[in-house]
Amino acid sequence: MPQTYKNSDFVLRINDDSPEILNVINKYDTYLASLCAGDYSFQIEAVKKVLRFLFSNNYKSIEDLARENYSGNDKLRQKFERVADYLTKLQLRDKKSCSLDLATGTGKSYVIYALAQICLAEGLVDKVLVLCPSLTIEEGLTEKFEELAGRSDLKKIIEELNSVYKNPSIKNSNNHVLDGDICVENIHAVYERTGSSIEDSFKGKGHRVLVINDEAHHIFSPSDTDTKKWLDFLRDEGYGFHYIVNLSGTPYTGDEYFYDIVYRFSIRDAINAGVVKKIDYKFEEGTQRDKGFQDSYKLHENNWKVYGRILKPLTIVVTEKIANCIKVWKELVDFIVEKKGIPFDEAKRKVIWVTSGVPGKDTRDGREIRKIIEHPEKIRKENLQLLKEVDDADNPVEWIVSVSMLTEGWDVKNVFQVVPHENRAFNSKLLIAQVLGRGLRIPYSLKDTNIPVLLKVNNHERWTTQIENLYRDVLEVENGLSWGYDPSRTRYTFPLYNLKYAPVQTTTETKNKPPSDPQSFGFGPQMKVYTTTDRFSESGEHSFEIWTKDNLDIESAASFLHMYLKMKDPAITNRWTPARIKEAFVNELKDKGYDYTFLSKENYINAQKSFGTLMRGLNEENPRLSQRSNDIEETKIEDMTMQTFNEGELKNDGMMFYDHDSLSWFKGDQMAVFSQLVTASRNYEKFCESFQMVGGNQDNLKYLKERITEVDITRFRTPLNIVYVTHEPERKFMKDLFSNIHLFDSFIKNPSRSFYSFPYSYKPETEAKTHVRQDNFNPDFFLKKGDDIIVLEIKKDDDDSKKNKAKYRDGSRHFEVLNKTLEVSGIPQRYYFIFLSPDDYVAFFQSVRDGSYKGWKSSLMNMLEE
Repeated sequence: MPQTYKNSDFVLRINDDSPEILNVINKYDTYLASLCAGDYSFQIEAVKKVLRFLFSNNYKSIEDLARENYSGNDKLRQKFERVADYLTKLQLRDKKSCSLDLATGTGKSYVIYALAQICLAEGLVDKVLVLCPSLTIEEGLTEKFEELAGRSDLKKIIEELNSVYKNPSIKNSNNHVLDGDICVENIHAVYERTGSSIEDSFKGKGHRVLVINDEAHHIFSPSDTDTKKWLDFLRDEGYGFHYIVNLSGTPYTGDEYFYDIVYRFSIRDAINAGVVKKIDYKFEEGTQRDKGFQDSYKLHENNWKVYGRILKPLTIVVTEKIANCIKVWKELVDFIVEKKGIPFDEAKRKVIWVTSGVPGKDTRDGREIRKIIEHPEKIRKENLQLLKEVDDADNPVEWIVSVSMLTEGWDVKNVFQVVPHENRAFNSKLLIAQVLGRGLRIPYSLKDTNIPVLLKVNNHERWTTQIENLYRDVLEVENGLSWGYDPSRTRYTFPLYNLKYAPVQTTTETKNKPPSDPQSFGFGPQMKVYTTTDRFSESGEHSFEIWTKDNLDIESAASFLHMYLKMKDPAITNRWTPARIKEAFVNELKDKGYDYTFLSKENYINAQKSFGTLMRGLNEENPRLSQRSNDIEETKIEDMTMQTFNEGELKNDGMMFYDHDSLSWFKGDQMAVFSQLVTASRNYEKFCESFQMVGGNQDNLKYLKERITEVDITRFRTPLNIVYVTHEPERKFMKDLFSNIHLFDSFIKNPSRSFYSFPYSYKPETEAKTHVRQDNFNPDFFLKKGDDIIVLEIKKDDDDSKKNKAKYRDGSRHFEVLNKTLEVSGIPQRYYFIFLSPDDYVAFFQSVRDGSYKGWKSSLMNMLEE
């Protein structure tokens, strides 16, 4: 199994239990217990870990601590071949610097204040400088610190401990910072020399200053050019800073975790402790049709039903760029106008957009923005002020559209839905953690209720495998298992050959005689409204009634098409009058059993395209492009990308097959998860009895019996560690395959993405944004029988959709060309491509048994050829 790493593998251990250190750490127990009470007691451990490092004489810098951990941490040595490679990841390696990973909503400000006060009280430093990336965060920290500095219980404890500095004053750089003070400032003000006391207060005194950086991921972000000066400031020899502590709820540089973390309380830890909302993410979507904001709006309304009697729920929509943010804001306001039937000015009070800046008016994005709104910078600042009040019930804002990488601090608690509007807003661990962090805080009014506090994540676009895996990593999705190549099963590996494809001009068509009028418009099913169901990790199924957009009444559709044809070729409209077009529309829609009172946008486009050949001139050359194979390449099973699934997906429609040796492939947490599932499955009856004794519903455990199957080791003829399939046709096929496994040498389940695929083209059933769509086809199974490879695509009975017809057509052509190419190349392997459904499983295995599979066709294949 390839080496995998968890963020917790890289948290540094501090080995100093000397009496001097323990005295400092334990001395402030009463203070910390008063400051970090109840569910937030983990803050005490965070503070103590940092104090142990800062006060220890064993470590002169973070480099000393890193070297010690490298020697004793197997995962670090596996990740970095040389200690020198590891140390290059520490950008403040000569400083006594470290980082804390504290999820958003876990009270970082309390930890910062505790570290500042204790280091001053002990006399480790004379001043504390707290830096943050924005004025908004500065104001929030200042307000919190002033509140804590005024608490009489904390003052009394510090005074009784004979502290060097007892009662710190909270200042910013507008005032001279004296010994014993805590200065809170945003990093941009640090660069401003005019009116700032930073240089006078700290220059040459850095060795007696503790610098605490909030939202520290900005310091090390390569794309954050403005805050790059932050790192330069910390390194400035003129200041000579030595003690530095970084805090972040998203301690990533892109996808790479910080390597100087000394304490970690992750999003998953915070969820399990109940101090932040539980994340309710969408893992299955009923349709890939464009739903606009309709599903997000329905979920928003549902949140009103659940939480509305207590507070005002909010939804955040996240985009990648500022220009997109404002465009999406306009689209959302327009949607609310139409949905609620209210004026634009009323609707826009319900939606604000939030960015860290606005592109200049002479830039392309700046010009686009100013077409939508005037004076965007003025509105941006007004929105930032509104952001402070959006939790208030009398504030009209219900929706916030934001960019993902935002330097402004948020303290919004009433967020119950996050909508990543585009994949690029969610394509790194840093962005995912930041976006989720916007909605993690639990409102005080819900803390003592029995209402489940969930944050829905309703992704607007279908996520790629990469984003799914990043998302799982950040969330540490519980009970996850991986499947893929197992080196211990190498005897079952076999080579697979694929064709290399490249787009080429295959023909040049020349019309020598006038083409005939279209006999059909190619209309697909159309509905004004349809119902779709999505599945979420915590709340289960949600059904949405979706109204299709941009429909045309039949009269208008005929009129628009007539105008289109007249513009392209007036001669066509002599034959195709509006009346004839309307009649043809109605007749085809009636014949297909569709509503003939309107025409969908997709079908209108189909109608336009059906006249395409009429618009080509005689003797005019028209190039045709297609995907053509130009070589073969070997696809190695050993290179298969690891696939993942979790217990919830297994329970919903998955099924796992394993043998006695499967456990040895898993490592760490996955070994524990796999072992627990297998043990529960093997001891199902006993497990159910115990579950019922504590009030559990036995129906929730049926998947342990029905979806987890052990296979005899002699029948498990696959190079994969386990076999994971989804949906009933595949589940039934796998059972039958293992019963007939003696007919085959080996087999693999092909991942649905990122392994063996080839292009195919099809005309969509109901979507027609383009006339023909290109996609990749990933057949389900490869069965090896000698030099023959039987390629199977499993479908439900009678599934003769356009997509399947296209897959069958292009797949048959693919393997025909592949076989000819293999023959020319002297490679004995041959491929036999079969579409199969449950009705023909028995007949298929019989064809393998009697050797007739090479020319055998299933009932489904016959349907697909019609």
